[in-house]
Amino acid sequence: MSKDDPRDKDDVTGAAGFEKIARGLSDLFNVLADFDQLPRRGRHEKDGRVMEYSFGTRTLREAAGEHEPPEEAPARRETPPRREAKRSSIEVLEPVTDMFDEPTEVVLLFELPGVERKDIRCVLDGDILLLEAKTGERLYRKETLIEDKLAGGAPHLNLRNGVLEVRLSKQT
Repeated sequence: MSKDDPRDKDDVTGAAGFEKIARGLSDLFNVLADFDQLPRRGRHEKDGRVMEYSFGTRTLREAAGEHEPPEEAPARRETPPRREAKRSSIEVLEPVTDMFDEPTEVVLLFELPGVERKDIRCVLDGDILLLEAKTGERLYRKETLIEDKLAGGAPHLNLRNGVLEVRLSKQT
């Protein structure tokens, strides 16, 4: 190999890197060899290195058939049983919505197929309009943010052919 060959350079992926790995493995094997004389759990210091260790619960005495008195495990806190939500056959949908900003009012159109007027709940709370409508196995639910300043009062609702028109008056 020539002097210009990149494989001759000492970098992490070259020969120096493998030497470091081999040296680390050698140190590890030396420490593991010392564990033959150590108890099952403890702390080992060698060459300025501190290692805390714990082997499994099975000891050589247990393997030979001799039994040690069992160690007491720390008391575990019992967690309360988890409650599951009741399954419901109602399908929750978000209706298709259109919003129009007119000079004196905000108009929203919601598609609510199969819904009757008596099953619609529409509430204006601050700048959020909440719509809920139920029909058979479906629940339509939608929260809409209305950014304009609105006049106080209830929204005006008009249901025609499965389309709900909601009119909100603006402040003048």
